[in-house]
Amino acid sequence: MVQLFIGGVRSGKSDAAEDLLLELTKNNALKPAYIATSIAFGEETIERIKLHQQNRELRFGQPITTHELNYQTLDLLSVLKSLDKPDNIVLIECLSTWVGWYLSLENTLQENLAIMAEQQTALLAFLKDAKCHVIIVTGEVGCGLIGETPLQRRYADQLGKLNQKVAAISEQVYLLTAGLKQQLK
Repeated sequence: MVQLFIGGVRSGKSDAAEDLLLELTKNNALKPAYIATSIAFGEETIERIKLHQQNRELRFGQPITTHELNYQTLDLLSVLKSLDKPDNIVLIECLSTWVGWYLSLENTLQENLAIMAEQQTALLAFLKDAKCHVIIVTGEVGCGLIGETPLQRRYADQLGKLNQKVAAISEQVYLLTAGLKQQLK
């Protein structure tokens, strides 16, 4: 099963996804795993990641198996493949950061788009046949301003298209706004 939680910044999407992960692992044999796609760069993101780690431990009452991607030796697809067993439930936090990372590589934009297209195709293929339960968090870019730069506009285009494809594959899709959850599918 694939479930998608989508919303704007600070919409409550991550909390809702974590609530579901807690609920589904509370009284059964499902083993939770958390895939964090953000990379620390600068003091603000380092602090933000530490806060997320502390909050997860407090929320789950114990350390949860967490895979922090670094993209050189640990990427999303390899982690997902290693966890693809029926007794695993995997939360991916979040596709927005994952797409942003590929657009920020030190290549030409066209090279980055080609790399990202390969990764997205592989992710979608995995999700269609996943044995594990997957919960995905992503940002909604369709309600915001149009980006000022070509890169910002390309980011919104890429994430928006990926969100549509993941939503089509997902059994359930939830939109979060101001902490309120609305089931779309």
